[in-house]
Amino acid sequence: MCTLAGVPRATLYRAYPHLKAEFDRQRQAAHEAGPQAEPRLAQIERLKAEVATLRERLSSKNVELDALKEFQATALSRLAAQHDEITTLRRQLDATPVASVRAHPR
Repeated sequence: MCTLAGVPRATLYRAYPHLKAEFDRQRQAAHEAGPQAEPRLAQIERLKAEVATLRERLSSKNVELDALKEFQATALSRLAAQHDEITTLRRQLDATPVASVRAHPR
């Protein structure tokens, strides 16, 4: 940080002692936590796991979509058969002579 800013480390710590204290606190915490995985490698592993999860979800959704397409085809087939049956029954009804109905006197 000091090198990038072009400021000697001693000057930075002398002018901003709270930054030195924060740096020391974070360094001590990192030392106590033990070796840590490199952030980029951890991110890559996290993203690989996320991709694997998304692939599983996609596969599951594709199976579900196939089942729904099959259900749709079956439903449409049944509706077409029912429509044909209703049309046939209406034709039969129209072809059947209906006796006239007279009002009966009371």
